[in-house]
Amino acid sequence: MSMKIYFFYIFLGVLYPVVKVVYYITGLVYLRGVIYGLIAGVLTTCIGVLALKEYKGASKPVGHWLAALIPLIIIPLTPAIMVYNLGQGIFQIEKMTILVIFECIAITQIILAFLMSKDLKNKLRNG
Repeated sequence: MSMKIYFFYIFLGVLYPVVKVVYYITGLVYLRGVIYGLIAGVLTTCIGVLALKEYKGASKPVGHWLAALIPLIIIPLTPAIMVYNLGQGIFQIEKMTILVIFECIAITQIILAFLMSKDLKNKLRNG
């Protein structure tokens, strides 16, 4: 069960740029939105891989802390960037859908980060 949490976290990291590319193809996102999705996706995917490596045999849970911290940064940053780039256009239903998807991915990653941290503590405690 524990490895599935890590793989799901990594999968959600891959979803950031995939969602943005789909919306870019449909014309709802500009190229800089795709770049922001790519940055968020690469960061969270790399952190997920780092946390997975830590789970397999590391003593310091830096990746687990970052797994919670980066989505916490993404949550306020996403609407700020969208408002800066779109202005009042963010309140269109299509644009709000993108915002809600990104926020839901980040919230889910935070929950998974806490589950990963709890799982790592149990593993270290049980030896």
